[in-house]
Amino acid sequence: MVRASVGPGLASEVQERYRAIVNECLRQQAPRALIVGGASVDAFYHLALRDALRAMSVAGVPPRFRIALVAETPDLIAIYDAAVLEAERCGIEARRFQTPEEAERWLNE
Repeated sequence: MVRASVGPGLASEVQERYRAIVNECLRQQAPRALIVGGASVDAFYHLALRDALRAMSVAGVPPRFRIALVAETPDLIAIYDAAVLEAERCGIEARRFQTPEEAERWLNE
């Protein structure tokens, strides 16, 4: 399982972090990923996750891949919900959770 935290940070840092996470999932052929995100300036920087998930779907999602998202700050909730919808459109099983513990339970089902 790939576990990662993203943000807070500049737009370029957040974007690069999501790209790195997706690349690591593909490199390892990891079946699960847990991302915990936080934003202090602009939560919209985290829309980069949608682009990263699209790229992952084109590159080839690992078998039975699941991704869990945890928003540490309230302004990320809608952003992560949009990312979950995009993931589903791309054939990636994704959900947003309130705590890392809830996310891990779902990932381990």
